[in-house]
Amino acid sequence: MNEFPPVSTEKKRPVFLTVLCVIAFVHVGLSIVIGLFGTLTTSNPEWFETSGLLDLFVLGAKEFGLFFSLLLLILSIIAFFGIIQIWNQLKIGVWTFSIPMFLFIVIPLAALPTSLWFFLIPNLIIIPVLIILFIMNYRKLD
Repeated sequence: MNEFPPVSTEKKRPVFLTVLCVIAFVHVGLSIVIGLFGTLTTSNPEWFETSGLLDLFVLGAKEFGLFFSLLLLILSIIAFFGIIQIWNQLKIGVWTFSIPMFLFIVIPLAALPTSLWFFLIPNLIIIPVLIILFIMNYRKLD
């Protein structure tokens, strides 16, 4: 009566990759929320000014408008799908995440005046680190 445990054909995700995915989910999820608020403020930025909330979104709405907000929102959504692919251990997810996030950095640097680049400091730190760490773990994906 030897009973063997069921053999799992599913490859186990490394803990480090799991932590990276959770950090990326949080960062890109916040970027999606910011993109949604930026898109909403283009239609009525005065409401946000009078409420004293979300001055950064109002600044973006006045300077660049709906196109800029939608572009960053779309890039964030594509990157979110890339993280889902990485979570499912697909190599294509690294590229689906990295390319939109690279553009997410480059487009505001090209569009914003240099006096406003300090708003990009968190993205200039977090996004390249995530891209590099995902690329370093590329071989562990299927």
